[in-house]
Amino acid sequence: METKENHYQKTLDFICRIGEVDDLNHFIDYVDNFLQTDFKASPILVYSTNENAGNMTRSHRKVEIENIYYKKNEVESFKEEVKQRHDSILLREIKENFYYTIPVGLFTQQEYYLCFKCSQQISKPILDYFFQFLKTTISKIDRYQEARGLKSLVYKDEITGLFNQRRFSEDIDEAITNAKEDKHLFSVVFIDIDHFKQVNDGHGHLVGTKLLKDVGAIIKMSVRPDDLCYRYGGDEFVIILRNASFFEARTVGNRILSNISNETFHVSRNEGLSGDSEFKLTVSVGIACYPDDATTRVDIIKLADRMMYKAKQSGRGKVCHTKELFSKDS
Repeated sequence: METKENHYQKTLDFICRIGEVDDLNHFIDYVDNFLQTDFKASPILVYSTNENAGNMTRSHRKVEIENIYYKKNEVESFKEEVKQRHDSILLREIKENFYYTIPVGLFTQQEYYLCFKCSQQISKPILDYFFQFLKTTISKIDRYQEARGLKSLVYKDEITGLFNQRRFSEDIDEAITNAKEDKHLFSVVFIDIDHFKQVNDGHGHLVGTKLLKDVGAIIKMSVRPDDLCYRYGGDEFVIILRNASFFEARTVGNRILSNISNETFHVSRNEGLSGDSEFKLTVSVGIACYPDDATTRVDIIKLADRMMYKAKQSGRGKVCHTKELFSKDS
C-alpha cells in the first residue's frame, strides 16, 4: 500500500509534467493514463450535460470502455449522478471499489464530469488538490478554444460559412509546399454560378445571398471531409482537392454540376421576395492540377480561373480542363 506522501508526490509530478495543454481530448488522455498508472483506476468515463439537457447526458469516450471495464449498473449510477449536476466530488464505496464522479467545469457551454472506479481510496487532501487542478485546466482549455474560434472568424465567409479568399491564399501556399516535400499532387477547382448577376439584378441581393449560402452548402457536401472549400468572391467558389489527380477532380466537378443542377432552390417570402419562389441554377467549373498544369500559386490559380471561363464560353454548365472539355452528360 502506497503512502499518502507518495500519492501526493505523484500528483505534483503529474501536474508539473503535463505542461501547457490546450486540447481537451489530449488532456483527458493524460489524466486517464495518470489515474490508471498511479492510482490503479479503471479507464475514466467522461460525460457532459447542461441545464437545457433535461435527463440527457453525452458520453465523450468510446462505448467499448463502458462495456469492457464497467458493469451496466455502474455506468447507470455514474450517469444518474451527472444528471444531478453536483458541483462537488461524489464518492461511493461499494464492496472493494471506490467510485468517483468529479465535476471539472464548463467547456463549450457543457458541464463536464470525470467518472472512474479504483480499488483504493484517494485521500481527501490529494483529491481536493487534483480537483482544483482539473477545474482550472478545463477552464483554461475552454478559453483557448474560444480564442481559436474568434481567430477562425477572420478566415470565414460570413454568408456561406466556408473559408474566404484570405484563407485560400494561405492554404494554396501550404498545399504547394507540402506537395513538393511529400511528392504528391493536388487539384484546384474554380466554380462560378451561371447568370447569377441576372438573379441579383432581377430579384435583389437578399435572394442572391440566400442562393449563395445554399450553393456553398451543396459544394461542401459534394467533397471529402479533408478537402477545403472557399467562397472566392462574388459568385465564385474554389476548392483545394488534396491528393487528387485530374481524373478525381473531374469526378468532383461533375458531381457538383449534377448536385446543383438537380437541386430546386427555395427562397421564402421572409428571405427577400413578395412570395415563396423556386430557382434552378447551373455552374461552370475549371480545373488545374499541381504539378502537371502549374507549379506556382499564380499559375495554378490563373489556369483554373481561365478554364472556368472557358467552360462559360463553351455553353455553361460544364467542366473544363486543358486536357479536355466535357459536360456532365458526357
